[in-house]
Amino acid sequence: MNTIWQPELSQFTSLSTHQPKYRALAELVEQAIDDQQLVFGCKLPPQRQLADRLCITHGTVTRAYALLEQRGLVNAKLGAGTFIAVREQILDTALETDFASSMQPMLGQQQVLGAAMQSLAEESAMLQEVMVYKLNGLARHQQFFKQWLKDKGMHCEQQEIIFCQGAQQAIYATLATLCQPGELVLHEAMTYPGFYNACQSLNLKTQGIGLGNDGINLDELEKLCQISDIKAIYITPNCQNPTNLQYSQENLTQLLALSRRYNFFILEDDVNYCLPQNWRLPLWQKAPDRVFYLASLSKYFAGGLRVGYLLAPILWQKSVLQQLHAQCWAVSMMNFELLMRVMKNPDFAHNQEKLAKELTYRIDTLKMIMTKHQLPASFAGLNVYLPLPLHLNMHSLTSQLKANKVLVRAIDVFVNPHSEQTTQPVNGIRLTLGGPNSRAEFDLGITRIDEVLSQLPHTHDVVI
Repeated sequence: MNTIWQPELSQFTSLSTHQPKYRALAELVEQAIDDQQLVFGCKLPPQRQLADRLCITHGTVTRAYALLEQRGLVNAKLGAGTFIAVREQILDTALETDFASSMQPMLGQQQVLGAAMQSLAEESAMLQEVMVYKLNGLARHQQFFKQWLKDKGMHCEQQEIIFCQGAQQAIYATLATLCQPGELVLHEAMTYPGFYNACQSLNLKTQGIGLGNDGINLDELEKLCQISDIKAIYITPNCQNPTNLQYSQENLTQLLALSRRYNFFILEDDVNYCLPQNWRLPLWQKAPDRVFYLASLSKYFAGGLRVGYLLAPILWQKSVLQQLHAQCWAVSMMNFELLMRVMKNPDFAHNQEKLAKELTYRIDTLKMIMTKHQLPASFAGLNVYLPLPLHLNMHSLTSQLKANKVLVRAIDVFVNPHSEQTTQPVNGIRLTLGGPNSRAEFDLGITRIDEVLSQLPHTHDVVI
């Protein structure tokens, strides 16, 4: 296939203002791939020709092409040139589109992780260090992740970061540390199902608190505190799961005041992905003595690494570590070593920028479909919350979508299945945008959703 692409000098100049020129050129090629100006099999311009066009050295182009090859975007063929290796077409349109599993799309994480694994394999002494038992990380892990959190605005120099095998283990260990069987823990009326599983395993009583437009219903919470001994409350305030609500600062301030007045602790789960412009500093920053901050990199890089972390009040750190020690003896330091190396790689930042850009495209695309069908969806990051009108039943809709090869979740999976309290009926679905790895897979799924929603006015109403 002949070369069909020539970069614009003005675009290259603009991208070069905040990064090395070879990385700017690589980004320019990636943009052309995303915009389908460059498709599978297209040949990139010869290096000398491109260097002359952009007024850069031949070596700069060579480094850019090598970086693109490392990212799996191009193949270099000896004597023939460099060709686009990304296949955007759907090879099997019979496959289902997964909008049910909350994960980020693979946008090059495997190449970044591969480079980290290779670098560790070449350093025998450091490899040996992570192959032995270590309860809570090596000194370099603590130092690196404390600095990373500091760069995000979170100052935890006086505390030890508690490493966990994902945030789920942090939830379980915190509850096991704070609570005895039979004690009461509160939560948002709809929340992460893994929290319910942890409470059931620990034989804890649970009760949901309603959500308003700005966060947890504080009046409902205080009435319950006046008649019950509350041990803790579990919240997801930055990006509530599944509704995408972000708590107001006023709501969080009053919640903290209630925590001090009635002596309960706050479990603040910040695992859910937020677009960079939406993320904000956690409540933990204001009250490290009352808040257990739980987070992970699962929704930002790779869930399979099982890398989570916990910031606990200083007086409770030893007890939480003992809980973790009882559960798994020692958390694997291999994963934290690999993630540290991943995050030191400039391609990690590039991957995060690419993830934000791709999710912005997916949010904007799905917003147009929901607006077209007059459905009031809520967007924030990876998840999309769609409350349904009464004449549409969530199980009927999920079945229709599945019949059209689209997987979503009915919202009742976020309601406590073990609660004895009477709850208001819920009716809605949650979609996640990260299941499809390619733009083409995502666009196919959106077409399928549009087709199902277009048929809804012609279906029979379902009484719920």
